[in-house]
Amino acid sequence: MLNEIKEKTFYGFNYDKMFKAIFVGEDKKRTDLLCELLGECLETKIDRIIKFIPVELNARRKKERYKRVDLLLEAGKRKINLELNSTYNEEDKIRNMNYYFSFCSQYTIAGDKYDIESEFIHISLNYNVRIDTPLIKCYTIYDKSHDEELDPRFKYYEINVEKFAKFWYDNDIESVMKAPILTMIGIKDEEELEKYSKKMNNAIIKESVDNLKRLNSDAAFVYGLTPEEDEMLVRNTRDEFVRREALAEGETKGKAEGLAEGKTIGKSEIAINLLKENYPIEKIIKVTGLTEEEIEKLNR
Repeated sequence: MLNEIKEKTFYGFNYDKMFKAIFVGEDKKRTDLLCELLGECLETKIDRIIKFIPVELNARRKKERYKRVDLLLEAGKRKINLELNSTYNEEDKIRNMNYYFSFCSQYTIAGDKYDIESEFIHISLNYNVRIDTPLIKCYTIYDKSHDEELDPRFKYYEINVEKFAKFWYDNDIESVMKAPILTMIGIKDEEELEKYSKKMNNAIIKESVDNLKRLNSDAAFVYGLTPEEDEMLVRNTRDEFVRREALAEGETKGKAEGLAEGKTIGKSEIAINLLKENYPIEKIIKVTGLTEEEIEKLNR
């Protein structure tokens, strides 16, 4: 009997839990690594982080959504929302933009005048984006026709992290030296990170890579679930139960109607059951293989 060999997964800085543990960790007074990272993202020196803001964006009215963001902090006059995205596409951008403006509005300070000092900055550290995406994009509220910026305090950054890592793989050390932390978090391979740490000979990078390796060997840390991960597993499990129930009902009726006709009837019954559960059309398409038009007809 052959023994099944389970390949060990290495979790890099692109894994949300690892990133937070190393860049924030238990001791929030030690912010030198995070300051270095923010400085590279914003292309300006960040001397210190004043405080970490609670990461919940509360729902203030009935129809407003609650949101738990990755990291909120104050650095000087900057209020910064940092999000880590293991994949990034247009849907993620829309989501982040909505919560960016919610984040801005929730930190309007009560006083004798409106806040004209604070900068409201969103930073998306993005993985698995298109190869032609620039290293850093910075969006502002800008009137192109009049070549005028509405308010320079509002900035939205998108960072193509893996493109920084490409400098390392291309042996472009001059470019690596300009953003060593962004390059480091873009490297996802354990052996390459070890090579990078030795080559850079930088205490803060060595400590970060060593901590990453240590946490990877800590089974309790690696396999412990965050509330968000647990919620996702519960949701996916619930979806699977509904899918199986709908499939079983469809197959039963399909057999009663005859095999040839049953295939079509089964899919329709599955779709009807999922529609009753208010499932999104795109999910029903994946489960049944029916077209959107066919599902819309069943929904009438």
